[in-house]
Amino acid sequence: MDWLAEMCEAFDGRVGVSALNLQTSEQLLYHADEVFPTASAIKLAVLAAMMQQVEDGLFSLETPLMLRRADQISGSGLLQFLTPGVVMPLRDWAFLMMNISDNLATNVLIDQVGLAAVQNWLAENGYPDVQLHRKIDFGVLAQDITQLGTATPAGLNRLMTAVFRHEILTPTACNEMLRMMDKVGSERVGRYLPFAFYGDETPEEEKLRLAGKTGSLKGCRVQTAVVWRGVGENRRGFSITVMADGDPAPELWSADAAGVLLIGRIARAVYDRVFIADRL
Repeated sequence: MDWLAEMCEAFDGRVGVSALNLQTSEQLLYHADEVFPTASAIKLAVLAAMMQQVEDGLFSLETPLMLRRADQISGSGLLQFLTPGVVMPLRDWAFLMMNISDNLATNVLIDQVGLAAVQNWLAENGYPDVQLHRKIDFGVLAQDITQLGTATPAGLNRLMTAVFRHEILTPTACNEMLRMMDKVGSERVGRYLPFAFYGDETPEEEKLRLAGKTGSLKGCRVQTAVVWRGVGENRRGFSITVMADGDPAPELWSADAAGVLLIGRIARAVYDRVFIADRL
């Protein structure tokens, strides 16, 4: 794919892409088997392992967890600003981890599920190329951004696709995971796509939908997502994972960072092929 290589090579760093046409199973790959830092996109693995434990009866989505002063951590999210002692069900902690990438919620859930349990789930379910290395620790990540999580674009995209296709866990669990990721990445994968998120009167079966998980660390931008139209067996769309790191530009955390714009441009090109040309 000359157009994809041209896009990726214009980025001042490394890029990997894995995309899948969900109707034809045709793939679009660029350095898809290389290992990249995941940043917060690894939270998808935490969620999957957590939902497995819920299905196994170790706890439920209604299990209450308390916000403790000792859990405080900076970065993305809002729990760091709340008063310790707040109690929420596990479901809400997971929603905050996925929908606004809350770092405090993530560390609490890693403690709840167990770091080793997340790794075991990934290995046992066919994702050895997706790895969670530790809880979020910005002191460590300032030295090495690979220390939170690493993955190949191909591996992360297989996981996102499996959630959408209900190939892991139960359909109810997978749909709950998609609910928690609803609209996440609208500024990345969805940036140049024809979404009308609010006040949209389009019939449900014709709406363009997005569910995914983003990640950002210094010089690194990641998104794994699924974009589709239709309901039930008539769903039609694509999954996509873009991982970019090594951008040497000063990190300003801009919504227009080079990696963010690249993810948006690649997603638009894939969208055109799936929904307009009906092929990758």
